[in-house]
Amino acid sequence: MIIRSVEINDLSDIVNLLSLLMTMHQEIDEEYFKTEEDVQAYLKQWAERHLNSSSQFLLVAEETQEKKKKIVGFIAGYIKFLFPWYKTKSVGHISFLAIDPEFQKSGYGRKLNEAAEKWFKERNLKYIELYSNERNSSGQKAWNSYGYKPFNIFFRKKIS
Repeated sequence: MIIRSVEINDLSDIVNLLSLLMTMHQEIDEEYFKTEEDVQAYLKQWAERHLNSSSQFLLVAEETQEKKKKIVGFIAGYIKFLFPWYKTKSVGHISFLAIDPEFQKSGYGRKLNEAAEKWFKERNLKYIELYSNERNSSGQKAWNSYGYKPFNIFFRKKIS
């Protein structure tokens, strides 16, 4: 397994993995996670913004199968700035972690998380935050196993 920064040729694989992740989230909450018709274009634009950025990253896990390289997962994050009156001015934020279902529970998520932690440490950040849907029990189990603990509770109210 190789963990590396995303390259332009990886974008279609990233979009496919993101699409799988979006589908899983739609099963959790169809209305909230419903996507636009041209979601593929939006996902590609989102991934492209991570190329050569100094304040955000997109790292991929690559495997070689039968002499062919395959992207089996990715993690994305950015530097999140907090209120200026806080002593902690910024934290790392993980936006997405997606692993091809065929490769889940094989250590790829852990390795990608370790690479993300390294990226944040190199920028002198002391904390990493992320969101996990309350109904995503497998995601929460994974994040807990990586050492993350619940921190804040988000509230949401639908208004008509």
